[in-house]
Amino acid sequence: MKTIFLKELKRTRKGFIIWSVMVGLVAFLGIMEYPVLGPNLDLIEEALDFIPKAGQLVFGVYNVSLKDPIGYYVVMYYWTGLIIFAHAIYTGASIISKESRDKTAEYLFTKPYPKNTIVTAKILAALVNILIVGLTATIMSLLAMIPITGESAVYGQVFAACAGMLITQGVLLMLGLLCSALFKGYKAGVFSAAGVLLLSYCLMFFVQYIDAPQLSFISPLTFFSVSEVVKGGLGLLYVLLSAVIIALCVYFTQRLYAKKEMIV
Repeated sequence: MKTIFLKELKRTRKGFIIWSVMVGLVAFLGIMEYPVLGPNLDLIEEALDFIPKAGQLVFGVYNVSLKDPIGYYVVMYYWTGLIIFAHAIYTGASIISKESRDKTAEYLFTKPYPKNTIVTAKILAALVNILIVGLTATIMSLLAMIPITGESAVYGQVFAACAGMLITQGVLLMLGLLCSALFKGYKAGVFSAAGVLLLSYCLMFFVQYIDAPQLSFISPLTFFSVSEVVKGGLGLLYVLLSAVIIALCVYFTQRLYAKKEMIV
């Protein structure tokens, strides 16, 4: 398992470095714009009020105060999440199925390793991938807040939001893995995972539009709504729900790949 795990990390290192750089730049440069926008925030908020609620949701500016450093961070979290969550679900959908795309499945799955061992090694490598990207966003977000505010409470709020983001990454990763296990081809797995992410965003917008936080369970993107997390921290119920989803996805992915013909 160790050999497969290390080879997968080496194979994907360029990818997660590129994703990490993208996330770091968005997180850091986005928040560093705050001092520049500061004098014009009143005008910006007045302009945003003319945008319909649906539009505010799509642009991640609904029900937040840009005058407050943590409110501005909430907006930037939304844009950072567009990259991080897409990376997580794509990594899950492609980490194993790409063997079929690259015509390496026959080589890998005829090695003297049980399929479960290969799949487990791939899952661990995928977890390291999303962890690196998530930690990059966390570190850059915390560093970028230093020149904006000296309030220690804000750093705790940012850290809690990033912890929620990491858990959400894990859920999306496993949903992507399950999609790849359900379909034989690489493209089918990736497209179905993209559909799951799109549906998750649509459900998130729906929950926010009707102001029904009690329905947050219908989308993994609302398990740890950043606006709620910065106010009250991570909800234990959704931490447990995330753990259950992750465990079930791993279980069914292992079962499906154990029966799946990968040599194509």
